[in-house]
Amino acid sequence: MPIRVRLALWHGAIFGAALLVFGVALYAIMARHLASMADEGVAGRVEHLATALRAANADGRMSNTLVIPPLDTFEEAEVYVQVLAPDGAVLSRSGNLKEQSLPIPQGAPRQGEFSAVLGGVEVRGSVAPVAIGGSTAAWVQVAVSNRQREMVLQRLRWALIGGGAGAVALVGLLSGALAGRALAPVSEMAETARAIALSRGFDRRLKAGNPRDELGQLALTFNEMLASLEKAYAAQEQFAAHASHELRAPLTGIRGNLDLMGMIKDMPEEERQQVLGQVRREVERLSRLVNDLLALARADTGQELELRPVELDAVVVDVYRQVLPTANGLDLRLATLEPSVVQGDEDRLKEVLLILVDNAIRYTPQGGTVTLALRREPPWVSVDVEDTGMGIAPEHLPHIFQRFWRADPARSRDRGGTGLGLAIAKGIVDQHGGEILVASTPGRGSRFTVRLPAHG
Repeated sequence: MPIRVRLALWHGAIFGAALLVFGVALYAIMARHLASMADEGVAGRVEHLATALRAANADGRMSNTLVIPPLDTFEEAEVYVQVLAPDGAVLSRSGNLKEQSLPIPQGAPRQGEFSAVLGGVEVRGSVAPVAIGGSTAAWVQVAVSNRQREMVLQRLRWALIGGGAGAVALVGLLSGALAGRALAPVSEMAETARAIALSRGFDRRLKAGNPRDELGQLALTFNEMLASLEKAYAAQEQFAAHASHELRAPLTGIRGNLDLMGMIKDMPEEERQQVLGQVRREVERLSRLVNDLLALARADTGQELELRPVELDAVVVDVYRQVLPTANGLDLRLATLEPSVVQGDEDRLKEVLLILVDNAIRYTPQGGTVTLALRREPPWVSVDVEDTGMGIAPEHLPHIFQRFWRADPARSRDRGGTGLGLAIAKGIVDQHGGEILVASTPGRGSRFTVRLPAHG
């Protein structure tokens, strides 16, 4: 069921419940008010008739005969009058009673109100004594039909039922219309999301409307999400294109060399070894690329790290010893080495340092220097990898952590790089809650700083 329909039903139900309580209260008040008015009218007529009886017998009942004034003067439409003797016998009644008599409460006249059915009509009346000469000379009864009161209450009932039903329906329709209008941006979001799912058109945007209300904020947030998705999808497409190109290049080289060996049956041994060497280098390059892609996949999928306290100074020394044999013609140094402990995955942290040191060695010319340093800067621990290599141009610095990005693609491939190392390093450091900073001067070298939260 659509939200706007549910809102309309809820609003209609709540309004209907409130209207029902109001209607019941109004009906009860009106019924009580009409009954009170009827009682006051009856009491007034009873007093009027009693006064007339006392006036007609003002001599103090010198005779034994009670003088009863003509009751026709008290007769009104649906107003019934009756005079009773002290023993309850009917002495006189109004003409509209004909042969009927008003009921005597409990068989004898008693003062108070009574209700009865007279000729199929409910009546409400009152009985009161008339004292003449110090004793009760008679009882007077006056009753009024409830017909008019019931007609008024019936009209009120129909008005409340009809008006209430109409009001509930109107509230439901208005609520549905307002909800539909208010939720229009949500419907637009659903349509946009559906269109994006079908066409991957992440360039679409929603109209924000009023940016200060909740739906406007939702539209803005949705647009921000679309912008992020557009950027991520573009990066994914670019990554796929770069990856396919990088994979195709070594495979093409391998196939070309193998085809060459197949065409030349009597290839000299020296040339054959050269071709096999080229194939081996392409295979190694392909292997490095596949390993780097797997490392990126692990970082992207958020593969859990094996976190434990790691003595980072020991990791730095281990990396230094591992890369020292490959630093041909370079001065590889260990500078400041302060004992430091971080919470992390030792293998992944070692991989980060190997990537940075390998990059420094690869891009530093013969006779240059690569320096490793470890410093405590609470609440951080910082590892510096500094070289005296070619450096990085300022316009390239914002891009160096992008996948497959190279300032000089040809030179990078010649040096054995895949263009993924720094992206992998940044992903691992991000997983550890740290950051990588870089400072570089073209022609003078670069310094990469890995900052990790200190442990303990």
